[in-house]
Amino acid sequence: MFEGSNKREASITLCLFPHLGEFIAVDTRKDLEGGPAVHVMSFEDVFTEDFRASVEAGFSALLRKEGAGLIEMIGLPQEVETLVRAESMKRIIKNLNHAANTTSTDIGGGIGVLFFARGLLSIEQDQLEAAMQDLFGHLLSDSQLIRLHRELERLIDAEQTEENSIRQREMAQLIKGEPGSFVTLWQKSGNN
Repeated sequence: MFEGSNKREASITLCLFPHLGEFIAVDTRKDLEGGPAVHVMSFEDVFTEDFRASVEAGFSALLRKEGAGLIEMIGLPQEVETLVRAESMKRIIKNLNHAANTTSTDIGGGIGVLFFARGLLSIEQDQLEAAMQDLFGHLLSDSQLIRLHRELERLIDAEQTEENSIRQREMAQLIKGEPGSFVTLWQKSGNN
């Protein structure tokens, strides 16, 4: 299923869902005291006030960089994206370290991301189980694999429900002519 993916194993794999406030972190770092584990995490635990203050300070430093010209200012959104990503990863690793009772910052194989949207949301349960077995079967215990599969199914269902709800709201807005994410390309007005 994931044949085209990078075969180098990630030490931490994040399973993200675009419309949900929680995600799964599969922590397979070699030096974990309790061994590899599956964690369901909340973005509330990542995007704390400390996180916001750190991003604000980083953004302020980027904005006030001495000698920045137009090109640097145009590239600011990419730099902010990199800053937010780096701060997010730091917070996730900090939370994982707390859960594993370790202070290790060695990521080893790096961080992988499985983004559950579109096609991955319609995956059959047996295909999902086979994919997770292929990716993590040699790293996780049977009970951790079962937990991972169960949590993925729950979050996939929640994501599908949220996507359907969004589609219905957008359709209702379109029918009612309410402003939303739709753009009017041409509109005849008045006597013109």
